Amino acid sequence: MIDFDSRQIVDMIPSREYDDVKAWLKTYPNVILVSRDGSVTYHNAVADALPKASQVSDRFHLLKNLTSYAQEYLKKELAVNVKIPVTCSETPPIPQPASKADENRKLTLKEKYDLITTLADLGYTKTAICKSLNMDIRAYGKLVTASPDELEIMFQTSTMLFHEDKLQQKIDRVNEIRAFKKQCFSLREISRRTGLAQRTVSKYLNDDFNPVHAAYGKKRYSILMPYMNGIDHMLFQGIPGTVIEAQIREKGYAGSSSSVRHYIANWKRNRKQDFDHSNLTAEAVEIIERKNLFKLLFHPLEKVKSITIAQFDSVCMQYPCFKQVHTLVWAFKSLLDSKDPSGLEPWLENAKSLNIREIKSFTEGILRDFTAVKNAIAFQHSNGLAEGSVNKLKVIKRVMYGRCRFETLRIKMLRLEEFRRFN
Repeated sequence: MIDFDSRQIVDMIPSREYDDVKAWLKTYPNVILVSRDGSVTYHNAVADALPKASQVSDRFHLLKNLTSYAQEYLKKELAVNVKIPVTCSETPPIPQPASKADENRKLTLKEKYDLITTLADLGYTKTAICKSLNMDIRAYGKLVTASPDELEIMFQTSTMLFHEDKLQQKIDRVNEIRAFKKQCFSLREISRRTGLAQRTVSKYLNDDFNPVHAAYGKKRYSILMPYMNGIDHMLFQGIPGTVIEAQIREKGYAGSSSSVRHYIANWKRNRKQDFDHSNLTAEAVEIIERKNLFKLLFHPLEKVKSITIAQFDSVCMQYPCFKQVHTLVWAFKSLLDSKDPSGLEPWLENAKSLNIREIKSFTEGILRDFTAVKNAIAFQHSNGLAEGSVNKLKVIKRVMYGRCRFETLRIKMLRLEEFRRFN
């Protein structure tokens, strides 16, 4: 407890429970005004212990709660990197075609080998071929000296290698079962020795059995297939995955969200090499980091150097939700500075009309503590003194941590205040 007039610590207790706070406050019947945070426990304890005292909600905590709710909502609506049309007045640079090096990076190892063979037949030297394909001379030597079998292995993808490994395991198992059959073991005995079902043993003993899975190399039908073209089109436009999923569900998609996420991830990974300068169009975009937009909830636009007025206007036009929340936050700040509590109710009505769940939670908290919030607008008092004293208290507590009880900490703090008063 801090005295507003003397700016000194009056007392402190080791509890935040309702009964303890209420009993403590009753020992100070002369208190006529209390500034506090939004705690319901403190509100009830002050109201019951000091029914004639006026309560003032702290403005810092009110603004902190509002901006926290606003950021929580905007994180769902805005991507980490917000794309807007280029706002600078200068003529954007003309996109340049992809360089030779960019094109060479798209080539597979087999395509590079074919080009090496073609260029060598045309009389190119080793140095000229490496320069033309942006290839290290050691990689070149490894390719041209490899045997046909080694080249086949080098050209294999990870999927092919995985399939061959599984295929070899199955062939080994088939050979094992057929070896048992040659020893005149019965199907039941072979099944017991290998742990396979008799039906599987019988299938492996069939001369026409093909160890390659029937589905290998074939694309299975997916519930997502009818929507793939639309998804591809939206991905090329840069639409977020959550929006894409919502749109295809409106069109009838009833599959899992993970299927959509996996398809989008594979699409981006397979087409990453396609996103070079050659794909740029006249509709150039620029990126604004979401964290810089959040700064506008705390500081005026002229104080945020990373965002221009044109960029701010473009974001507000493209994302009306940001404009609504930004306007609401700054209207509340103006209300606190106005010292006119009559504007609180119209502000609450405006906030409710946005129909935003996070903002609604904030307004419900204000309505529960309506009188204290109105007093926060009308009065100058705040928790500033208490917050500063808490920082000092934490320093003292850490110095004597583990060596003294709360009562010793309390006496030390109060005596320090006495020393400050007389010195």
